[in-house]
Amino acid sequence: MRVFLVGFGNVGREAAKLVRAAPCLELAGAANSRGAVVALNDAARREVARLAETGERLEKHWDYNEGLDPVKAAVEAGADYAIIAIPPSYETGEPNRSIVLGLLDQGIGVGLADKTVPALFYDELVRRAEASGAPIGLRATVMAGTPATDVVKALASRSIERIRGVLNATTNYILTMVEEGASFQEAIKRAVEYKLAEPDPTVDTHGLDAAAKLVILVRLAGYKAELGKVERVPLESIGEYEVRRALAEEARVKYVATADPEAGVYKVAPEKLPSSSPLARVDREYNAVELELEGAMVTLTGPTGPAWRTARVLVGEALDLSDCSGAKLPSI
Repeated sequence: MRVFLVGFGNVGREAAKLVRAAPCLELAGAANSRGAVVALNDAARREVARLAETGERLEKHWDYNEGLDPVKAAVEAGADYAIIAIPPSYETGEPNRSIVLGLLDQGIGVGLADKTVPALFYDELVRRAEASGAPIGLRATVMAGTPATDVVKALASRSIERIRGVLNATTNYILTMVEEGASFQEAIKRAVEYKLAEPDPTVDTHGLDAAAKLVILVRLAGYKAELGKVERVPLESIGEYEVRRALAEEARVKYVATADPEAGVYKVAPEKLPSSSPLARVDREYNAVELELEGAMVTLTGPTGPAWRTARVLVGEALDLSDCSGAKLPSI
């Protein structure tokens, strides 16, 4: 299966190295925000992988075509599948929507790390995929290193009644620093400096990232949900003193995403949770989700990123769709 990469940042570079080494997968080329490489021979494919290995810009490839649209490039490359690892674009949805839907219209499957299109245009995404017969991979959009989307899909026919989760690792980091005495301002600044948060940290601290992930889980569970209708309470609204006081009360403050479809509740907000709660125990790059159904609770806890793990999820999903389904990715 020929795999094209849209995005050549940290995740895209890790994916390029993995595709090159994986059985049954062939690196068809790569695109960034300015142009693309169509890799039609092994020398060109090796050079894309070398640039990924060394961390160099895609523009250094001898076949880099500035201004080449990623959809056109993937078609020229004869791609069967594209891995999309580009920044979110929640305000307009573009260029993410045009890229993803354009690939599907060409019969090219997509594996997504970016949450923009499934969070904003879920119905259109599914409709276009069904029309072309191209597969969609969503495993890396929520709790990337842990198969939360697979679990929700597997339980959807059993009527999930409620979803609650800690779905954003950046706010875990910020809250831990505040627990240790930092101000919110200091903790957020550190998270941006360490590239844990987006350049605009409000994507994390005002709940947009967690809300997008919540919408994806709700849609996979078989319910309707709209990103714009998820109530988002800023992380800092709870106050630093309350975060630290919670520890003395054998509790912790976490940024919790909640969906109760029957009650029409969709919300992301800071909550004080008892320390015995699985949601209270996750830290740093770990997330957790609780699924309430049939009078019982299914709880899933596991890692999200970093980039190398997200790439392994994306490439593993491609491998599952290839002629080598069941094969293993190269060891770390």
